[in-house]
Amino acid sequence: YLAGLDWTNTADDTRLFRQLGLLMEEDEDGFLGEFHPLALMAKASAVDSPSLREAMAGEDREHFLEAMKKEIDALAEKNAFITVARGKAVKAGAKVLGSMWVFKRKRYPDGSIRSHKARWCPRGDQQREGIDFFETYAPVVSWVTVRFMLVLSIVLHLQTRQVDYTLAFIHADLKEAVYCEMPEGFRQAGSILLLKKSVYGLRQSPLNWFKKLRGALMSRGFVPCTIDPCLFISPTVICVVYVDDCLLFARDAKEIEKVIDSLDRKKGGEFDLGYEDTDVAGFLGIQLQKNEDKTIELKQLGLIDRIIAVLGLETANGKDTPAEFGALAKDEAGEPPCEAWSYPSVVGMMMYLAANTRPDISFAVHQCARFTHRARASHEQALKRIGRYLVKTRDRGMIIAPTTSLKLDCYADADFAGLYGYETEQDPSSVKSRTGYVCTLGNVPILWTSKLQSEIALSTLEAEYIDLSQAMRELMPLRDLLGVVSQSLNLDRDDKTLISTVWEDNNGALGLAKKEAPLMTPRTKHIAIKYHWFRSKIVKGSVEIEHINTLIQKADIFTKGLRRVDFEGKRKLLQGW
Repeated sequence: YLAGLDWTNTADDTRLFRQLGLLMEEDEDGFLGEFHPLALMAKASAVDSPSLREAMAGEDREHFLEAMKKEIDALAEKNAFITVARGKAVKAGAKVLGSMWVFKRKRYPDGSIRSHKARWCPRGDQQREGIDFFETYAPVVSWVTVRFMLVLSIVLHLQTRQVDYTLAFIHADLKEAVYCEMPEGFRQAGSILLLKKSVYGLRQSPLNWFKKLRGALMSRGFVPCTIDPCLFISPTVICVVYVDDCLLFARDAKEIEKVIDSLDRKKGGEFDLGYEDTDVAGFLGIQLQKNEDKTIELKQLGLIDRIIAVLGLETANGKDTPAEFGALAKDEAGEPPCEAWSYPSVVGMMMYLAANTRPDISFAVHQCARFTHRARASHEQALKRIGRYLVKTRDRGMIIAPTTSLKLDCYADADFAGLYGYETEQDPSSVKSRTGYVCTLGNVPILWTSKLQSEIALSTLEAEYIDLSQAMRELMPLRDLLGVVSQSLNLDRDDKTLISTVWEDNNGALGLAKKEAPLMTPRTKHIAIKYHWFRSKIVKGSVEIEHINTLIQKADIFTKGLRRVDFEGKRKLLQGW
């Protein structure tokens, strides 16, 4: 049926959208009218996520047809649903959900196509809370945890392995009675499906799967970490879980193989596993390149190439820095946006890049992210400036070259009223300060932030002090995480590594932070109590705050646009190149 449709014919196009429940109305002349938001999302999606019509009209249509058949065969084999008469749902007073196909060209981190995926999904957006589903939240591992474990794997020479779960959600049973339409291209007159498993697309499926996997790991001696519920620790193996992808770490590779064998259905377990390379080579689209000097460089070449292509900068000259010196203002009276590409989409891609492997663009990207809903032409030019910087630094990422000492430190900096003079003085946001901090393990960045402070600071001292407090809120959980993992791996840590150092370049903030009973002056007594809490950690001796010269303050790159020499110096300290 799918192969027989004329994908260039508007009538077939209209009929297809109506069958999928995506066409809400059409005018009296029969032309396409208002589309459901999901249809608009499909039309605006990236080239690697085509709609059904686009997939069937594309040059790789045969690959997608084969993927659709494999999907239905796999669901049927796992008893994910049973076919019932439509009248059964009507009699039960149940709602019949629509269904749709979701396609994906999966790529290697370098951008080449790895496989074609077709996923059949019930319309979870049509489910009714309290009837078709109840709880929905399912945690995913933080990339902070992933970088944390990668640093440990280098310093401690841990063995690593990556596996994923084939049709992961389908392993979990579905408790609620959910009916839905049969898949397009496989429909039978008068019949619908009663779902028995947690099929992709249902609101509760991610949570059901996480509970299933958590139970399986706990039955094998793993305990979820209180700091990150997706980090599971056993006496011999540590497992990091991101939905259906797992990274396993252990001192002995045989211990990892024991865990994998116990989970694999082919060897008596309850899961269908898909094996990646014997070592960790890529995770969530991020390439983990192991170098001869035992370091790891995290890269996202495929994503960088997509950003450059979307911006149309394939032949453009590169830039030495991602942002102009100074600040990016609202520019409400400026020229309206004129580029064909989607501003929010490009910002989203850049934010994923900045959060995972390229902290050097964090400040520039977060400047642009402020204007996602009211972008002007000047903001589009700022995004293209970042793109030109990526053109010049395309093949670089973040080098993980830790010191042998597993010391957890933090660098904190703030830019007081950095927007003042760039935006309208009557606008309160023009005097907000920017916070920037980075936490390092073994001198490797594992967490970093660049953002405007929510409250208006009245002095440089106050801005720096607020920044210190916010940085400490991130540092303390990381210290707890390091303690838990160290205990699991039986690490002997000396007194120096047990104490974290927070590096600050403002003497006023240092003096206020170090005093158990600080001297309250007109400049400091108004500072909210919520920012004073961290001083108790300093008094107890678990954290110390020390002065650092601004020239080597790593967090400086997160607070302002720097000139080339300063920027490259801070980038070298932060990322190793």
